[in-house]
Amino acid sequence: MGIRAETGGQRSLGELSRAGIRVWGITMGKRSEQSAIKSRRRAKHRQASKLAQIRKALVADGFDSAGKQAIALGVLRSTAWALLNRDKRAGPSSIVVKRILSSPNLPPAARRRIEEYVEEKISGLYGHGEKSRRRFRDQIMTT
Repeated sequence: MGIRAETGGQRSLGELSRAGIRVWGITMGKRSEQSAIKSRRRAKHRQASKLAQIRKALVADGFDSAGKQAIALGVLRSTAWALLNRDKRAGPSSIVVKRILSSPNLPPAARRRIEEYVEEKISGLYGHGEKSRRRFRDQIMTT
């Protein structure tokens, strides 16, 4: 997927930024583009690590299968599996997080990890933009 340049041709974001062309109001050189990619990768790794901690907390409390984890989290088995076992983790939506936090079966250790996840996501540790974080925060805070 590219961005249409003024010349009428399709050019990728990488080509435009390497050429020093302003993209979305930002002039990016090759180094700053690589730095942004590394930063995004670190943020996604941090998010995946937090989700792995949630899974470990559930397993430590005896919820060692997707079915048992789903019961503890208060979500469907497929949702629990996708949240805790996927390689490419997008992270749970605010609706799923609210459902998990309202589950009476959620062990205290897992609840702490989920609350940490929410705080870290709102603070921007997982690479989300201000608008996305604000929307997540607003949806979490509504009853």
